[in-house]
Amino acid sequence: MTLNRRQFVGTGVAAITALGLPRMALAAESADVVIIGAGLSGLHSAELLTEQGLKVIVLDANNRVGGRVQTVQTSEGMIDVGASQVGRGYARVIDACQRYGLKLISEDRDLLAFGTHFSGQWIDNKAWDANPLNLCVGDERKIAPSLMGQQLAAKYNPLQELDDWLDPRFAEYDISLRELLKRKGHSAQAIELAAYSAPGIGIDETSVLRMWQEEVRGRFERRMVEAASQTEQGPKRDHPFGEANDHSSVNGLSAINNIVGGTSALPKAMAAKLGDRIRLGKRAMTIALSDKGGTVTCSDGSVFNGRFLISAIPFSMLREVEITGTANPVMRQAITTMPYANTARMYVTVERPFWKDDGLPPSITTDGPMGMFWAIDNHTGEGAHRGMFVLVGRTAQAISALDRAEAEAMLLAELARLRPASKGAVRVATWKDWLRDPLQRGCGFSLAPGQVNAFARDMTKPWQVMHFAGEHTRRNDYGMESAMESGERVAIEILERTA
Repeated sequence: MTLNRRQFVGTGVAAITALGLPRMALAAESADVVIIGAGLSGLHSAELLTEQGLKVIVLDANNRVGGRVQTVQTSEGMIDVGASQVGRGYARVIDACQRYGLKLISEDRDLLAFGTHFSGQWIDNKAWDANPLNLCVGDERKIAPSLMGQQLAAKYNPLQELDDWLDPRFAEYDISLRELLKRKGHSAQAIELAAYSAPGIGIDETSVLRMWQEEVRGRFERRMVEAASQTEQGPKRDHPFGEANDHSSVNGLSAINNIVGGTSALPKAMAAKLGDRIRLGKRAMTIALSDKGGTVTCSDGSVFNGRFLISAIPFSMLREVEITGTANPVMRQAITTMPYANTARMYVTVERPFWKDDGLPPSITTDGPMGMFWAIDNHTGEGAHRGMFVLVGRTAQAISALDRAEAEAMLLAELARLRPASKGAVRVATWKDWLRDPLQRGCGFSLAPGQVNAFARDMTKPWQVMHFAGEHTRRNDYGMESAMESGERVAIEILERTA
């Protein structure tokens, strides 16, 4: 019997010490499905396949489950340094939280007002139109420097449906944002400012279709919030990144929610249910594919045979695995060339609101090496506040060349240079640079210009018996929901092949 999605969902839902293979391989274990990666996508597919009676083994190179879901215990309390936000539209994530008895609360990460430091000067965004530094033309002049990339990219977005980005009708837009803005006749300064604030990796490195995919999904989420809260529009923001939460409760949920105890509670609960099916400290080194099954050999010599395999690790890691099987040039290209964006964040405690001393907006965006500083509202205006240094795009790529101590010192020094009142007022809680994480090498997939047309439409198709899951295989959703969506998809694919 072949299960469709509705029928299927209704059924319910070691640290690595060796980098090469040892001389003697261990006795092989066999399962119906061997899953590589114990992030949300791998765990969710394991849940669903196990419930359907299949024998499943889940391998992960790390000594913990969760992938890019990571909660860190610090002297300031628990901090989610990876995925943390659960939107009202995250149906699968919300369902999982309910099944595992995890409580969701409204995210308390409202950002204080933003200022802009550009070209060596403090910019009043409201007066930017009349600023002598503003060399833009026409309507460009009204867009704040930190919003130029985001707003111009959104201005020309013709996509309406969540999967339109894959529709060949829009193939001509598989280009860079720079090329799009040139075609639309924008000024040199508008393009320069867009480069400083472009979504994705950068103005030249990310396909406009990939940028528009994210924008359409965000638009869809905002419409859900507006409909649920019966407001004309969601919270406004004066910056290109960050959070603006609608805390009004609809069916017990705000627009953005967090898991009590940290987001890692979810993959831990999923792993606890799966029990000894999870094997940590198992770094896949080779994958041998045939039409009848697949074999995964790990760095410690352990071998796992599966009638089917699921790759649920980022392509940034899968490209380090030797894969043999029938030639598949499309998947080879996707695995070896698809770029990964980076986000680096330094989480801090602001012991006193130094912005009251210098009279500048608490949060800032800059065109310098510091990227952005987010000051988080403590709802009293006095005393200690939480804060974050946030680096994305090119600033995130640059910071990864530094070790942690150098990066921390540079960021604190740069903030003190721009805002002397901050000196001595900022204490580091923790730091996360996803590009430097040896088992992730980036915080999220991207697509370079030309790659939607080259392989994005086909990179979710199985390679012989190996299926692909993970947020990089998203079609409609984003964030944690896209990981769960992909885990569900591959489970259905495999069940249909075993029927």
